[in-house]
Amino acid sequence: MARDADAGRETSVRDAFSQYLIDQLEGEGLKIDERAMFAVAQQFEDWPTLTNLKNIAADFFRTTPHDPGPLHIELARCPFSLILTTCHDDLFTRALHRHNKSPSRHWYHYRGEPRDNTEISGTPSPNLPTVYHLFGTFDDPNSLVLSENDLLDFITAIISDRPKLPDSLRNALRNKTFLFVGFGVRYWYIRVILKLLIKTMGIPRGSFALESLGELEPAERKQTVLFYSRGTRVEIVDMDALAFAKELSDRLGKAGGILGAAAPQRKPIQVFISYERSDGAVAKRLLEALPKDRFEPWLDTDFLRAGEEWNQELEDKIRDSDYFLVLNSSNIAAKKVGYVNKELSIALDMQKYRQRGTGFVIPLQVEGISAEYGQPDLKRFQQIPLRLNSFADDVGLIAKTIFRDHQLRER
Repeated sequence: MARDADAGRETSVRDAFSQYLIDQLEGEGLKIDERAMFAVAQQFEDWPTLTNLKNIAADFFRTTPHDPGPLHIELARCPFSLILTTCHDDLFTRALHRHNKSPSRHWYHYRGEPRDNTEISGTPSPNLPTVYHLFGTFDDPNSLVLSENDLLDFITAIISDRPKLPDSLRNALRNKTFLFVGFGVRYWYIRVILKLLIKTMGIPRGSFALESLGELEPAERKQTVLFYSRGTRVEIVDMDALAFAKELSDRLGKAGGILGAAAPQRKPIQVFISYERSDGAVAKRLLEALPKDRFEPWLDTDFLRAGEEWNQELEDKIRDSDYFLVLNSSNIAAKKVGYVNKELSIALDMQKYRQRGTGFVIPLQVEGISAEYGQPDLKRFQQIPLRLNSFADDVGLIAKTIFRDHQLRER
C-alpha cells in the first residue's frame, strides 16, 4: 500500500490506476464487469476511441501523487540486496533513498530485443540494492504489462526465453532464500506467474510468501497453500505484511544488523541414486558408503514421506541434483515398465543441457555387467564398476570421479 499525498489515505497505486481507467470507461458509457487492473486495462485497450494505454499508464505512474507507504519504508530498512517487483511505480526505490541507500533500477521488456534487457551491473548489496521491475516501468512504456493480453505475452516470453531474463538476475537469486510480499497469491494469475518465476529463475526451496489469506474460504485457502507447497516448496505465511516487516527489522537491529558476507562454505554435492527395486540393497549400501562430508545422496525409499506427491517429488529431486547415479544391472535392463524408467528419462533429458565434457548421468555397472547387456539408453555413457567384492574401492572411484567433475564445473 502507498500513501496518497493529496487524499491523505492509504491506497494501492495499481488500484488507483484501475479506478482512473474505470472513470474514463464509464465516461464513455461503458459498463465495468471486472474491476481488477488487468481486466479493466484490457477493456480500455479494446475500446477503439480511447488513446494509447501504455502512454497513459507511463504518465500516471511517473507523476503519481502517492508517497511510499509504511510497508515500503519498513521493508526498505531491511538489508535486502535484490528486490523484484511487479509494481510499475518507483515507490520502493524512493523508500530506499529515504534510508540513504543508492539503488539501481532495471526492468524486463517482454516484447524487447536482447539489448533492451540489460544485465545488472556490479554486485547488489544492502547499501547498493537493485530494484528489478518484472512488469516493466514507466521509463519504457512499451515494457509495461498492463492488460490481460500483456499478461499472456509476458508468460509466453518467460517460458520461451525470448527475450530471456538476464543471467545476472538468475545468478543473484541462486542459493538465496526469497521473501515474496504482496504478490497477491490469492489471485489465480499471480499463482501461475509466481510459480513460473520460481521454476524459471531457479529460486531455491526454503522461500516464503507473506500474504494474508483471511478473505479466502477455508477450502480455497487450503488449496492455495497446497499449490505452492507442491514442487516449489514455498511456505505461505498468513500474517500482516507490515507487522512481519517491523518484527524482521527489529530483530535484525537487536542482533546487530548484518555482518557482511560470510566465508563461503562448500555445499554438499547433491546426488540422486536411481535403481530398479531388485537392486535396493545395493542402492542402500551405496547411499551409506558415499562420504557425507562431500556428498548429500538421495534415495527415494529413505526420503519420500507418506502422502507426498510421488511423481512431483521425484522429478524435483532429480532436477535439483548435481549428479544422477543409476545402477546399471540386468534387473534395470529387463524392466519394461516402472518408475526407474521415468527417472532415467528425466535425467537423460537434463543431460542434454549440460556443457560438453561435464557429467550428470553416471551409470554404475552392478557386478561388472557390460554396457552391451545393461540398460540400452546408457550404452553411450562412460560407466564405473560397482562390485560387491571391491565395494569400498569402487565407491572411492565413484566419489573421486564426481568430485573432479564438480571442480571443473566451478572453475
